[in-house]
Amino acid sequence: YYLTLNIKYFSEKMKLRIILSALCILSSGTGYANSSQQEKINFVKKVYEDHLNEDLMGIDVLKLHASKELRLLIQKRDAIADRHEGDMCEWVRQVLIPGNDYDVRANKIKYSVLPNGRVRAQAKNFGESFHVDFDVKCDAQGCKITDVYDPGSYRKELISIVKNGTC
Repeated sequence: YYLTLNIKYFSEKMKLRIILSALCILSSGTGYANSSQQEKINFVKKVYEDHLNEDLMGIDVLKLHASKELRLLIQKRDAIADRHEGDMCEWVRQVLIPGNDYDVRANKIKYSVLPNGRVRAQAKNFGESFHVDFDVKCDAQGCKITDVYDPGSYRKELISIVKNGTC
């Protein structure tokens, strides 16, 4: 009887340890996910801060923060536009903030992580609401934009432009 009682007590104690260990593992995993999401949000905030920084006017901030593949597509698109100097290619447009001008302030942009892992930036430009979704990949070297959705894939749009090779 003493042995049976001891085993029963031991197994209850082990069950508790297993449950507590599992909870610790799950909560640390959740903390990691939140940390990863926050890293992506901070990165997209930096992209907009750079875009709205008057000292960086004239710099393609999207290209600056793009992944290697996306940057290459942007460079190829730029080369096509350069060959048509003086012409305005119909696909030339602002991606980060729609329109030809903006009154957006960095501290007025709201950021969230969507269920698909993309980071959404939303704000108003001259009273009109807009949102842009970013596919962001982070590693030990930092974060990079792999695609932008407004609402369609900008990467796919660039691929089409490069494939056609003309304005």
